[in-house]
Amino acid sequence: MLPVLFSIGNISLTSFSVFLAIGIFFGMMLVWRLARAWDLNEEKTLDLILLTFLGGVIGARLYFAVANLPLFIDNPLDLFFPGKIPGFSFWGAFLGGWLSLYFFSRRLKLDFLHIVDIAIVGLLGGLIFSDIGCFLGGCYIGAASKAPFAVNMVGFVGKRWPIQIAEALLLVLVLLKIWSKATHFHLRGKIASLGLIYIGAIKLILEPFKQDHQQIFFPIILIFLGLFIFYKVTKQNPLRQFKAFVSIFVGIITSPKVRKEVVQKVIKSCYNQSVAISWRIRNFKKTLRRLNVRFSRKNT
Repeated sequence: MLPVLFSIGNISLTSFSVFLAIGIFFGMMLVWRLARAWDLNEEKTLDLILLTFLGGVIGARLYFAVANLPLFIDNPLDLFFPGKIPGFSFWGAFLGGWLSLYFFSRRLKLDFLHIVDIAIVGLLGGLIFSDIGCFLGGCYIGAASKAPFAVNMVGFVGKRWPIQIAEALLLVLVLLKIWSKATHFHLRGKIASLGLIYIGAIKLILEPFKQDHQQIFFPIILIFLGLFIFYKVTKQNPLRQFKAFVSIFVGIITSPKVRKEVVQKVIKSCYNQSVAISWRIRNFKKTLRRLNVRFSRKNT
């Protein structure tokens, strides 16, 4: 699409690097807001996030190098120069960031579960912009497609699924949902568990639309890690919940009474959601009025 924004001599400013920087800034802003809201040590929290980011970058580069060893055999020092051989791995970044977060949170005497709740929100914000950078820069490539919304990608023949944009849009929805939970009281670790489950689910859903399917087990691991943390912090019994789900599913098939109750609950849930959406739109309009933004036939 647009891998290089502009060049000055031999120095090029790439789309991915710009949106990665924007994502880092946006993610750190979200972390700072939550740290203030939960009365955490802002200086220690931001230091920890910077160290986590550094660990993520190192992990991303190392994982990419291990997965593409032939590219670095002739000159291993190219590992330290992404401009020569560009490439990072999301899963390497996640592993390096997670280990760095755990290690340095203990060194700085910060509660790991509390910090990881905040960090996962920052990660979601950063991933949104990095996906946009990938879309423009030509990484995280989708499979070949003849769909009307398929796009051309730099360095690849034929149109491709725009999975970067699809992932960014899904992550925006997840961030909106997670943010409302993160700004209210919650069990330590619950936000992180939900974030891991959502990210893993999104990666797993989009996996069939990718060109490379060699890392399909990573999203599954992420989902199971999120489920493990969720059930550990909430003290819920997954087996009991599974039995309840099975009994409801069987009841829907065999019992008219159960079907009626389920339909009533679905209708009630849809009504509550519609009311919540209408209130959000109303609050948004109030905010626009305060900013002196008025709607008319010309701009609607």
